[in-house]
Amino acid sequence: MRMVHQLADFIARVAGFNRRGEHDLALAAADQAWGKLIDAPRELIDAVDTPTLAGMLREPARIRAAAQLFCEEGRALAGKGDPLHAQLRYRRALELMLEARDLDPHDEDEEAIVELSRLTPVEMLDPRYQDHAGAAG
Repeated sequence: MRMVHQLADFIARVAGFNRRGEHDLALAAADQAWGKLIDAPRELIDAVDTPTLAGMLREPARIRAAAQLFCEEGRALAGKGDPLHAQLRYRRALELMLEARDLDPHDEDEEAIVELSRLTPVEMLDPRYQDHAGAAG
C-alpha cells in the first residue's frame, strides 16, 4: 500500500510539471516513477504488448498507476509538440485502464476510460480492446 501512495505522489509530481508547462521535467520525473513501478528496462516496457505489461505489473492498483503515468507522458509529449508519441502513450494508458477494470472494477475507472477514449480513437486500439472501449466511450 505504501508503494501505491509513493506512486501517486510521483504521478502528481509529473502532472504538476505538465500543468506548469515544464514538459521535459515531467518526462524526467515519469522515468523516475517507472523505476519505482516496475523493475524492467523502459525499452521492455515500451516493447511488450499491453496484456504482457499488465501481467508484469500484476496488481490492478499498479496497472492503474501505469495507465496514469502513460497518460501524463502523453500530455508532456503533446505539450512538446509530439502528437504522434503522445497518441501512443494515450493508447497504452487506455488499454491498461481496460485491463485494470477487467481485473478489479472501480467506479473511477469509467471516468478515466471515457476521458482516455476522447484522446484515443477506438480504431487505434488493439482489436481485443476495441469493443470494451467503444462501450465506455
